[in-house]
Amino acid sequence: MSNNQLKYIILAGLFAIPFVPFIVSSSLFFPFITGKAFVFRVIVEIILACYLILAVRDETYRPKFSWILGAVLTFLIVMGLADIFAQNPFKAFWSNYERMEGYITLLHLGAYFVVMGSVLNVQSLWNKLLATSIGASAMMAVYSFFQIAGKVAINQGGVRVDGTLGNASYLGIYMVFHIFFAGLLFFRFKELWQRILLVVVTLMNITVLYFTATRGAILGLFGGALVTFAFLALRSEKGQKIRKIAGIGVIVLVVFVGLFLAIKNTSYVKNSPVLSRFATLSFSEIKTQGRYFVWPMAMKGFIEKPIFGWGQEGFNFVFNKYYDPRMYNQEPWFDRAHNTPLDWLIAGGALGFLSYASIFFALLFYIFKSKEENLTKNEKAVMLGLISAYVFNNLFVFDQISSYILFFTILAYIHSHASETQFALWDKISIKLKGMFESEKTKPIIEAFVFIFLVAILYFIIYLPWQQNKNLLAVLSLNNEGKIGTIEEYTKPLSGYGMGFSEALEHISQTAINVATNQNASPELKQKLFDTVDNAFKKHIARVPNDARYHIFYGTFLSRFGWYGRAVEQLKEAQKLSPKKQQIYFELTSNFLMDGKVTEAVQAAKTAYELEPSYEEAKFVYSLTLLASGNKSLANELMQGIPESKIIFDDRYIAILIAINQYQEVINIAQRRIQLDPTNLQHRITLTAAYLQAGRRQEAIQTLEEIIRLNPDFKEKGEYYINEIKAGRNP
Repeated sequence: MSNNQLKYIILAGLFAIPFVPFIVSSSLFFPFITGKAFVFRVIVEIILACYLILAVRDETYRPKFSWILGAVLTFLIVMGLADIFAQNPFKAFWSNYERMEGYITLLHLGAYFVVMGSVLNVQSLWNKLLATSIGASAMMAVYSFFQIAGKVAINQGGVRVDGTLGNASYLGIYMVFHIFFAGLLFFRFKELWQRILLVVVTLMNITVLYFTATRGAILGLFGGALVTFAFLALRSEKGQKIRKIAGIGVIVLVVFVGLFLAIKNTSYVKNSPVLSRFATLSFSEIKTQGRYFVWPMAMKGFIEKPIFGWGQEGFNFVFNKYYDPRMYNQEPWFDRAHNTPLDWLIAGGALGFLSYASIFFALLFYIFKSKEENLTKNEKAVMLGLISAYVFNNLFVFDQISSYILFFTILAYIHSHASETQFALWDKISIKLKGMFESEKTKPIIEAFVFIFLVAILYFIIYLPWQQNKNLLAVLSLNNEGKIGTIEEYTKPLSGYGMGFSEALEHISQTAINVATNQNASPELKQKLFDTVDNAFKKHIARVPNDARYHIFYGTFLSRFGWYGRAVEQLKEAQKLSPKKQQIYFELTSNFLMDGKVTEAVQAAKTAYELEPSYEEAKFVYSLTLLASGNKSLANELMQGIPESKIIFDDRYIAILIAINQYQEVINIAQRRIQLDPTNLQHRITLTAAYLQAGRRQEAIQTLEEIIRLNPDFKEKGEYYINEIKAGRNP
């Protein structure tokens, strides 16, 4: 293959990457993430292989040194070390299907940066690439307009558009990048029609950004625009038109913010699903969000492991260990701090964070120090605005594949425009590599090695995880369709120990529970599936013994099959790892009760309640457990603070009353249910059962007759029950 052919393959790959955000793979688990990540990796692996061969043959394509390149390489090395010593090194490298990050993604991003920064070595190519990316954003905007119009479903529900990214926050920062990309090309392009087209696309993107209602991205855009205008107003020459325009821009932004603050309490703003999100923004609102609790946890985690941190994908260990019981009304599991700097502090410790921050310092260094012929003042202003917007947005969210691609595109852009920096170590390495590459004997060997390496990478990094994902989705499809599969179908995702093993284990353990209660499943299948999942849990916990999440899942799994003693063992391990998580104590309470250990159940329920007395569910569980133990007075005292609807409509309350033979109380509750919800015939069926258990058979018959009058379709079944009761039997 000629050098030109290699170059064209690389360019084709680079120009295809802006369209990666459009990929939604419905045939894969986590379709909005996995498809994009797999395609991005395949493209990078192919263009990297072509680039390595091209760089061996032609030294003009070998990477030049800049401090941006140095910072990226340092970051990759530091995070590699952090992941080696991670709490879960396997997951730190591979990540999972939900995120598709880990060290493997960092390596792909680093390769993407090197290839792009070395091959796109003329401004005309960069103009075309950025124009392609902006064109892709216009297509994304059109798709989003269909969502706004209700013609296409919003994937995450609600009114916040998410395009093909599956999350409004992801779409928000995607649009912010392209708004600034358009600003960059506006100063590069000179034709009027080109500038008009850029303005039109920018207005489209701003409109979509507004309808994402993503506060971090929108405020980031305002802040970034303010930085851009302020830089132009301060650094442009006196008398220049751009300086006046920038000054006006600063004033307009300030006035706009002031105007919004003045009208934020009006009905128009309050009734707007977008504007109301900004109007309610306050410290008191932040206190109700997960970030308010999670950020202090992250700092505790950093203090515990300050040098190399916990490794990528390690935040869940911090979350479990330092869980704040006041988070009972938040998501049960956080795997990110929802703050990028804190995420890197956790993933890589101080060294990881500093190496990550060094990338931005290097960026700023070259933006300010680049010569006018490399970056004009106008372009510097746009870049500074973009970086400011991106950093601000990332104070409240985390990166994902689409934003990573765009950020590393900017890194490559500034790197390629920077003057080459002399660095002695880099020069020595380059000289040694040059001598090796120029040998005619070694070139064929290197090219053959690159080809073999590419095939191996495609197999292990792409095919195997992709196949495991497909196998897992096949099981989930069976569940959704209510079908019973074969043992081979259930065990395929758990074979070996691949990237998606932990996620497969979570879902297939739940599948095993569902199959166990399915009358159409054979006893042999049920037993084999139980044994498969049981062994898979043992394997995973042996590899990652300090993950409270899987001890909980394993304990819950064992509990549903009646292995209460073994379940308690796992739940106690989870308790050690996450001593303040109420969910663990709820499961312990249930298992102790099922195993007849009422005293231990009361203690577990009491602990959950005392962790956060305002948690209504914890109070209710404690009340029920006290009732089961015979302490009716304290149980009733606690229940006084619980809404009546929660008590009487919760079947757990009836189950406890039946267990302690309080049939009259069950009857009273069933009658109260009928009063509050008279159209639900199930309440009358519950009342019938309560009458039977209390020995009041005539009243049970009368209730069944009433159900038949209300619902004639129940006649045949109801008359059967009545005849059984009259015959002295309990149907």
